[in-house]
This record gives sequence, structure tokens and C-alpha cells, in this order.
Amino acid sequence: MTRKKAERLFCLANILSSRKGYRAAELAETLGVSERTIYRDVVDLSDLVPIYYDHGYRVLREARAADTAFTQRELLAIKLVFKTMELVGGDRFFTPAMRAALSKIETRISRSVGDDG
Repeated sequence: MTRKKAERLFCLANILSSRKGYRAAELAETLGVSERTIYRDVVDLSDLVPIYYDHGYRVLREARAADTAFTQRELLAIKLVFKTMELVGGDRFFTPAMRAALSKIETRISRSVGDDG
């Protein structure tokens, strides 16, 4: 998967996580690709995130609400990936959403006590 596609799928997942349903044409315009690309991306993304169509594409509400408990080691591994991406890709790939996620991870790590999972 190319970096451009990975970034697009990440953006698509964030967009579909809102309460509003989005039609393929809206998503295509927002992401600057064709509707056909959106259809392919939705199929690819649905392998990772439960997506359904009800007057527009959406992420299943239960998937948004799920709280995944990571061990301290898992959080450190994720932080390492984010930091590596920041060094390699810089601002071109390190989006505001990714910075927010990293901030949350760093907060969880600092609060973590003795979990070496």
C-alpha cells in the first residue's frame, strides 16, 4: 500500500467516524479522487473498520465507542511508529489527527503504572 493510499484511508476512516453519512461523490470530492477509488477504498477499509451504508457511508457506532486497552509496551511501540513517521515524512504525512493520537498515547504512557504487558 502506498503512503498516499494509507493517508487517504486514514482520512476516510476519520470522516466516516462522524455521525453524518457520506455518499461516494462527497467523499471523492473531499479526498480529491474518483468515486471508483472511493468504492475500492471503502472495501479495503471495511477489512479494518466496520462500515455500513445508510443514506451514506458510516462507521458502525459500536466501533467508535470501543475502548481498546493497550499494554505499556504496545503504547511504546505505537509511539515509536509515530515518531519514525514524523522523522521520515515530516509534516507531509504527520497530520493533526496523528499528532492528537500521539498526544493521547503519551498521556496514557505517563499514567501507566507497572504494566509491562
